[in-house]
Amino acid sequence: MSARKACTGCHRPLPIEAFPSAGRRGKEPTCAMCTNDARRLRTPLPALKPDPELIRLSNVTNLWFGPVRREPMRSIA
Repeated sequence: MSARKACTGCHRPLPIEAFPSAGRRGKEPTCAMCTNDARRLRTPLPALKPDPELIRLSNVTNLWFGPVRREPMRSIA
């Protein structure tokens, strides 16, 4: 059975192999999954390219059904 260590980010007990190496200090306090999640949250998302077909479908849908309203549908009750 391998040694286990608790991650400081997610507080899960994980095997030592799940923690990245920190050089002379041994292992990092957070697991690789938490480190990757933090890195993913820091990187900005790429800009979306407008798709003309989706824009056309959205416009046609709005013509048929009208724009989405924020108030709840009270006519059903």
